[in-house]
Amino acid sequence: MKKCMLIVLITVFALVSVGAFCSADSRRGVTNTSKKGSLLVFPLIKVGLDPDDGNDTIITLSNDYYARVNLFCQYTTPDGCFCDDGFDIALTAYQTIAFSAKTGYGVDNATSISKFDIAPGAFPTGQRIGELRCWAVASKFGREPMSWNHLSGTATIHEGTNQTWQYSAWRFAVGYEVPRGSIVLDASGEASKTLRLTGMPDAYDACPESLIFNFVKQVQQPDVEDYGPLADNRLTLVPCKQDCVTGGSTTVRARFSRYDEAENSLYTQACIDCTTEEEAFYDQSLSGKVANPSIFSTGLKVGGSGMAIVENFPGSGADCGEQYGVPLLGVISNTFSSPDGPVAGETLTVLGRGQPELTIRNGGGNIIKSGIEVIMRYE
Repeated sequence: MKKCMLIVLITVFALVSVGAFCSADSRRGVTNTSKKGSLLVFPLIKVGLDPDDGNDTIITLSNDYYARVNLFCQYTTPDGCFCDDGFDIALTAYQTIAFSAKTGYGVDNATSISKFDIAPGAFPTGQRIGELRCWAVASKFGREPMSWNHLSGTATIHEGTNQTWQYSAWRFAVGYEVPRGSIVLDASGEASKTLRLTGMPDAYDACPESLIFNFVKQVQQPDVEDYGPLADNRLTLVPCKQDCVTGGSTTVRARFSRYDEAENSLYTQACIDCTTEEEAFYDQSLSGKVANPSIFSTGLKVGGSGMAIVENFPGSGADCGEQYGVPLLGVISNTFSSPDGPVAGETLTVLGRGQPELTIRNGGGNIIKSGIEVIMRYE
């Protein structure tokens, strides 16, 4: 009897396990910054406004397959979510290229590619700041998105005097149901210029549910001469949902959960958008831009460092005016000692499951999963 009961329990457990492994969430891929992909997203591109100041971003793109591939790339600015016309790049077998976002030339100044030439807006940093996205396309002029999980890339940012740091691009792979070199179809089964970030086997990876990063105790006045043991933590967050056809973006309320070395927690939030420069979160210091920036500079117990989790936190619209919860991508840099001190940086770490859908709140404030896919659209 006991043997029979054990067999039954094992069978039930096996069936439950199979059901769990076959669920949609278990099949869903999530972007990260270490694998290879068909879509690359660089959340932060910085170039100096003064031609002689040397501030620049060197973008590196690599194809690790033994065949040629066409890429289409677009710059985006936080000033009104403006997308430029984009540019084409062809990578041959096992080829890596590097070029300057400031000049548009290869690092040898011999090859002309494209430069980040969008109006700078009114940013006080003296920088032209934005985002770059590149993805494999079926042809140079047709530009339908194509599966090619052999792309990787980095951005090396040079700012100030002798300050250089590098981060890896966010990499979105296409699921296993789309063979290499095949067009990635939209939800209607058409070969359109819509990239579905759902994480399912017939689409691109999903965006992360939340992100996690470490920080050193934030200096409250980043422009002062001496930071002492503190740092200026500069965070870049961009919404995953982007539309270069109709323009505009959905506002995201970012919720920050901070934990210190004694496991104490504090919370704050920020409104993130790219329709106004005030709400744009491209390369902003943690000394401001959030509802309670002091959680990064005061109240840290034991030591002077902490960990923070950031996630989209859809609300009823009173504080951020948003209707949707949209996943985020981001990078962080840390400048030490003084504004001209050494700098380090990295992409944020994925936490949680993939988030393939926008979260809608109805008039009563209740959250409804609408089924609207997180997408990137282009012309």
